Amino acid sequence: MLEIHATIHMKGPVYDGRAPRVLDDFAQAAVDEVAEQGFRDIGFTLVRVLKHPTGHYQSRIRNRPIGPLTRVLYDDRVIYGWWLEGVGSRNSPVTRFEGYFTFRRVAQHLKKKAPQIAQQTLRRYIGRLQ
Repeated sequence: MLEIHATIHMKGPVYDGRAPRVLDDFAQAAVDEVAEQGFRDIGFTLVRVLKHPTGHYQSRIRNRPIGPLTRVLYDDRVIYGWWLEGVGSRNSPVTRFEGYFTFRRVAQHLKKKAPQIAQQTLRRYIGRLQ
């Protein structure tokens, strides 16, 4: 009879329980990075589309967490925000102004950019998993 005894010493974040925390940290960082990019994109877009900006509307844009892994970008309920976006009751039928659709357009582009942003964020966390 042949008996073989092998002892394998496993160590590192996967084996000592640190990996779930690293992955949670990565997920939060990825959400934060995507939201920050959206915040910057809204600002850049408003600079291009607003005809006579006073700075007030741009100063009211917020990037706020509303739960774990969830952030919301909004205009802090500026009274004319709906009109600027083009979703107010006074758009098109009453005036010729249809809106800029800034938040909608930024959201569409951000969906395309999010995987790349998350990939770049992941690079900062890979080392913690080794």
